[in-house]
Amino acid sequence: MAQQGSTWGDPTMAGLFAVAAGNTAVWAILTERIAITDASIFIAWLLAAGLILTIVGLIGLRNGDTINGVLNLCFGVFFFATPALTYVFQLWGGMPLLALGFPGIPTTIVNGYVFIILGIILATFVPILGRTSWVPSVAMLILVIGIFLMAFYLMQGFPPMGIWPLMGKIAGWFLFIGGLIMLYLGMAVGLLTGFGRVILPVGHPIFK
Repeated sequence: MAQQGSTWGDPTMAGLFAVAAGNTAVWAILTERIAITDASIFIAWLLAAGLILTIVGLIGLRNGDTINGVLNLCFGVFFFATPALTYVFQLWGGMPLLALGFPGIPTTIVNGYVFIILGIILATFVPILGRTSWVPSVAMLILVIGIFLMAFYLMQGFPPMGIWPLMGKIAGWFLFIGGLIMLYLGMAVGLLTGFGRVILPVGHPIFK
């Protein structure tokens, strides 16, 4: 019999809720519901979501759940934590450059290029999640579309011109909708864990 405290719980709920919260922050700034002056608050939420997802991923790997472990780590580090740090460097990185005689603020255009790779990575998980249920698979597909749109938006630099502000808003809505589905899945897992039976349905597998 295992000793008390020798096993780890399932962190799935925490990861789903972190994605929902973090995506809400991204949606708010992409759709201009918060001002650029609130960037420091936005960065804090990105770091929080990234930290939780990183912990969830590490626990998943420890428990032998390679798929969810890698998925949460990639999402947490590449989509939330690292971009948050790049915004920190952007906000305060201009001062050392000024001291060296190079006026200007660092851009985060590189985030757009990396997000293309992240979108490809996450697209790999769309059919994998479909082996469990169609709901997380569709949610991941929506998030992937949002990430690709956001990637091209960020590659335009700041401020974006032409149609790109609109593309940024569309990306924000894709990420928000995907986050809401993740919120629903987190609630479903929580209620299943608490009551021992299905309260909120999560669909059926679509891939074998």
